[in-house]
Amino acid sequence: MRASSQGPRGVLIASESDKGRIVNSASFRRLQQKAQVFPLEANAAVRTRLTHSIEVSQIGRHLAQKVIEAFDATDCEYSKLAAFVNTIETACLLHDIGNPPFGHLGESAIREWFSENYQASPIEDLSNFDGNPQGFRLISFLAGSDESGFNLTTALLLSTIKYPWSIDKKPLGKKIGLYSSDIQTYSNACIQHNWPAGEKFPYLRLMDVADEIAYSMSDLEDGLEKGVISINDLEKEFKADFPLSSSHVLKPFLNFKISVINKAVNEASNNFVANFEEILAGKDVALIDDQSEIGSLLKKVSRFARSRIYSHRDAEQVELAGRSVIKGLLNHFGELLKLDEQKFIKLVENDSTFIKSNHLDFQIRLFRRLPKGYIEKYQQRTTLPENLRRAHLIVDFIAGMTDDFALETYQVLEGIRIK
Repeated sequence: MRASSQGPRGVLIASESDKGRIVNSASFRRLQQKAQVFPLEANAAVRTRLTHSIEVSQIGRHLAQKVIEAFDATDCEYSKLAAFVNTIETACLLHDIGNPPFGHLGESAIREWFSENYQASPIEDLSNFDGNPQGFRLISFLAGSDESGFNLTTALLLSTIKYPWSIDKKPLGKKIGLYSSDIQTYSNACIQHNWPAGEKFPYLRLMDVADEIAYSMSDLEDGLEKGVISINDLEKEFKADFPLSSSHVLKPFLNFKISVINKAVNEASNNFVANFEEILAGKDVALIDDQSEIGSLLKKVSRFARSRIYSHRDAEQVELAGRSVIKGLLNHFGELLKLDEQKFIKLVENDSTFIKSNHLDFQIRLFRRLPKGYIEKYQQRTTLPENLRRAHLIVDFIAGMTDDFALETYQVLEGIRIK
């Protein structure tokens, strides 16, 4: 973890370094085979988590530039302004990096499995599993060769935390944003950046609204691409805001999309500037007011997407299968969680004599499927309970899978396919 503005290279180069570490990582590349709405989709024009994240980053960059204009801060030092834009852009690239295969049903499958299998001694972090704390764990610990993950600047780390609390401080009805094992890393970032722990970082609000704007339009466009909805459906639903039909199918939608994005970015940037003092004080300010013209339209888009796209058979059928895949993988790799600590350590040490004499032939083959880098992370942070570190190891592996690799691994373990 690097201070945001210290060091001989300066704040701009530090922000460029952050982005370079992300876009050159395997974790980021794997997003190309994780679904946005339609899992295991063969049509490359339909969005994946990777293409969605790139689109969010473009809107985030545009939003940051509009904030600079609204603040009339163009006469400030160039390196600081450029670093601000870079940090928002990179936070947007990271916003989905912790998501498991098969989207939200993948998340709920992990939560359910740990709730069902650890009732007597709950592992609270994992029975509350979510892509947000998993993403922070990935960028701040799992990635890279040491305990600093990607070794990102504190400004970027804080910009990714949507819910700045762990299970013990979680407000009623809210998700967790940090695992208990990562609280110290978060606290250190807050101290280095002189930011109060438990408050949402201002840059996070820009990243979050960029995501909201992006997926509102991308889900409609993917629905059109899949044939789930038609231009006529959109004209009927959004007739007051939708341009007249033309001979080109996507032209009216493109005009609609550009108009919505520009209006939303303008409102969000203006509200960020107008409410900046409140945001700095930790108040929960909506950058797009639900009652405004553009806010009402985005709510309408969200309702339409839920009723016509997310609930479509093509999306739900694969998600349901994906839920079974995730639970099936946990059932298999859960055999490693049943071992006592001594036996598992012998697998880590690859003690062939012990493994053979204790009939751990199946378990060692399961263990060999785990990434060596994640095993090394399991061996770090030895102050944490061993069973917690081992449970995270299994979840780290499964959550990091792409949709197709999760399916393939499940089929092999079930004996449905050989290779």
